[in-house]
Amino acid sequence: MAQRSNNTITPREQDQTAATWVIHDHGGAAPRTDARDTWLAQSTSNQAAYDQAERVWNELADIDVENLRQPSVAANDPGTDAPPHAKRHWPRLSTACAVAAVTLIAILGGISGKDVLIRSFADYSSPTGELRQITLKDGSQVLLDSASAIDVNFTKDAREVTLVSGRASFDVAPASDTVPPFVVHASNSTTRALGTRFDIYRPGTDDTLTVTAIEHQIEVTPDTTSPDARFVLSPGQQMSFGTKQPTGDTPPIHEVNLAASTSWQNGFLIFDHAKLSDVTATLSRYATGPIYVADSDLAKREVSGMFRIDKIDQAVDFISTGLGANSYSIPHVATFLTK
Repeated sequence: MAQRSNNTITPREQDQTAATWVIHDHGGAAPRTDARDTWLAQSTSNQAAYDQAERVWNELADIDVENLRQPSVAANDPGTDAPPHAKRHWPRLSTACAVAAVTLIAILGGISGKDVLIRSFADYSSPTGELRQITLKDGSQVLLDSASAIDVNFTKDAREVTLVSGRASFDVAPASDTVPPFVVHASNSTTRALGTRFDIYRPGTDDTLTVTAIEHQIEVTPDTTSPDARFVLSPGQQMSFGTKQPTGDTPPIHEVNLAASTSWQNGFLIFDHAKLSDVTATLSRYATGPIYVADSDLAKREVSGMFRIDKIDQAVDFISTGLGANSYSIPHVATFLTK
């Protein structure tokens, strides 16, 4: 593995990691004091973030849950009634309560602290809401999507990259008699470059993967325990698979619109009759806090449009207005869409 680069962890990610350790320490899980203490010793700001999160944990019992459930008219509309489907902000809370809300969301819906920890030890990573371009020592180019990470292992006989989390686009320097094949590992799968460009998307740290061929061909082995099950994808073809794939089943290969599937590389997200639940899951990768759909019927509604990844709030406003829904936001914590 290549030497780890000095990745920059944002204050938000640091707070999430601290909250994760506090939840682990006080939530009845098996102790991991050595790993926690190593993280705390890395900087005084880590210790300060942990102390703050621990204070919040102890104050959770003081939160008035009913108050959290009652959204108020946005502060920039004093004395007026909010128009239908307006975006609203939750009542201003103390700093402790705001961070406590993060912890509550972590307990109820999961927090990305685990993913942050994993990315912090990767060779290359990107922060939430930003793309990162990387040039490997063989000249291959890697574009990391928001909140993504890779490890790199280049030797005389191998060019291997591991997608730790998130999504990456690879523009591969060709192999030759003296340059070994370029192989990407993700979960229990491998993707071997037969050409130049392809994407691999790993939404979380689970084993669900989507592989897309962009230029020339790639060879995909979904399960390395069944090395004979290999599939060659041509440009515009995509394959999705995971641990829930029944043994012996062949993952389906789909034809995709490459302009839409690679639009994130140009700073845009394109949706064509996508379910709202899938849209918000994608938007959450770029947002300052997760986006939740609080109604199952609303989650099934379809969304079409093109949105900038650096304007996620505008995307949420546009979508909620178009669907006749309400958008409630706790700034930098979470956004909720309801009927």
